[in-house]
Amino acid sequence: MNNIVLGVIIFIIIVLVVMTALVVNIAFKNKKSKPNLASNTNLDQKDINLTINDLITIVSDPNSSKETIFKTVRYFISNFKFPQKQDGVSLETNIYLHFVTLVSKHRNSDAKIISYLNNEIKKSNPNYGLEVDKAEANGMNGRSFR
Repeated sequence: MNNIVLGVIIFIIIVLVVMTALVVNIAFKNKKSKPNLASNTNLDQKDINLTINDLITIVSDPNSSKETIFKTVRYFISNFKFPQKQDGVSLETNIYLHFVTLVSKHRNSDAKIISYLNNEIKKSNPNYGLEVDKAEANGMNGRSFR
């Protein structure tokens, strides 16, 4: 009787370990199969409507290429305008500044891309010059040079 109970307990433990391994395996496969917005999106098309969150997703991806980042920056400049500055910085502006920080922080961004983004934003709305410079500096400070 003790051997039967011990055998059943061992069998249950083995089944639980196998089920846990399957769940972990499925979770990793689903995580890896998440669609890559940067590779599936042609940012040169005029008829696409990307949100700022889509652009943030692209520049947050460490595998985004230099070309993809530059196209994303160009899309941002042509389709998103900073709101007029009033008392402080609005929530929308904070999201745009977060985009600037992420572009500056990305390992595949170079000085030309960062400078282009900075200059174009300052041209369209010079009131945010200080905030844009701070966001750029935060991104540059967060870069990991290896």
